Amino acid sequence: MPTDRPRGAHSYRLDSPRCDQDWQAYHGIRRKVFHLPRPDEPISSDCHPLLLFLEDQPIGAIQVDDLRNAAAALRLVAIDPAWQGGGHGRAMLQHAEQFVRELGCRTAVVYATPEAAGFYQTVGYDEEDWDAVCMAGIVQMLKKLD
Repeated sequence: MPTDRPRGAHSYRLDSPRCDQDWQAYHGIRRKVFHLPRPDEPISSDCHPLLLFLEDQPIGAIQVDDLRNAAAALRLVAIDPAWQGGGHGRAMLQHAEQFVRELGCRTAVVYATPEAAGFYQTVGYDEEDWDAVCMAGIVQMLKKLD
């Protein structure tokens, strides 16, 4: 079972997709979790698609958008279903928050489903409206980063 592999911080790496195989993994995880097609539009310079690797295995995908107001949005946070439940989502968020800090942002924000809001609360996110134009049924959450 995949979740039996080591989960220490030293074995994780969050990185931009670098080759076609990485892009296939990135879009494949998003398709499995969110049923999203591969987008055709180019990515803006403020958008950072990232893959979470456990050792050399891609197991998660996230998109970090620099909002240019000292905040960054963590979007489409996804762990491959075969790897869910092993603490990998927490590890991906820790690495993504460090990436946000490196962008110069001090706040991370997410749009969470009601089912995921509890998870985000356990890792330090608070329910707070940060986007005036938000879809109904979505919980807006925010975390101040040190």
